[in-house]
Amino acid sequence: MKKDNLKRIIKDFETLIEELKSEVYSDKDSYVHPWDEHMKKTPRILNSDDDDGYTD
Repeated sequence: MKKDNLKRIIKDFETLIEELKSEVYSDKDSYVHPWDEHMKKTPRILNSDDDDGYTD
């Protein structure tokens, strides 16, 4: 194959991949669970009462 043809094919693939990514990631509700959104708003509480005898 000619190098120019390969470069064009690669460019077309990259364009197609970008379009696919934008379609998949544009609908956030299809891949983010509501619990994940809830946990972002909830403050994290760290428990420092670790006296089980094991090193952490």
